[in-house]
Amino acid sequence: MKVGNLLLLFLGSLQVVFTQEPLTVFTERTTVEEDLGSGLLEVEQEDELADTYWSGTAPLCFGGCKGRHQELKRDNCGDSNCCWVGYKSFCRVNCGKPDVDFNGMVYGSDWWVGSVVRYDCRPGFVLVGDPARACQSNGKWTPKPSCLRVCHRGRVEINEKDIDGTCSSTCPDAKSYAVPLHHKCSRIENCRSKESGWKRWFTRCNDCDCDCFTPCTSTG
Repeated sequence: MKVGNLLLLFLGSLQVVFTQEPLTVFTERTTVEEDLGSGLLEVEQEDELADTYWSGTAPLCFGGCKGRHQELKRDNCGDSNCCWVGYKSFCRVNCGKPDVDFNGMVYGSDWWVGSVVRYDCRPGFVLVGDPARACQSNGKWTPKPSCLRVCHRGRVEINEKDIDGTCSSTCPDAKSYAVPLHHKCSRIENCRSKESGWKRWFTRCNDCDCDCFTPCTSTG
């Protein structure tokens, strides 16, 4: 009879060997591996994270991460009273290294879910799209911006309100636009305030003299 009871207990335990459950985790810091992005991950106490879980259950416990999840930490499963053999994995979504265009640059080495990287373009190019890109819970990055080649088209006079939508009595050093301004500039640089005389007392906006850059393919 005792042998039969032990056999039933063993067979029942096999049904839960590979289950995966979300876990309310404790605060910890751990260094991630270089090929998954460097930096520290901090999990706050009593924070239930849908994209983070321990895998593996006692008494037979074997971890492992699925899909876009990567193993962040490996630990003993169960405790000394119930764990027979194996380990459990602390899993978290990782989006992998973000891609970047040849004429672009990306800043940021943390690729875990919730992290943000930022893009910029090399001289002679203007960024089109959101410069920030985030790692989502599905393991994919948000859309990537692109770099558009621009050419210098001379100096133009621009009202300050047309540059930033406000009047601060200053002209920006440089500014790029996803949608070109009324004067067709995709980027302006080296802006200088023009003396506006008595008009400024009524408009309260400076007139700026700037270098204008437009997409090189837009001209014949």
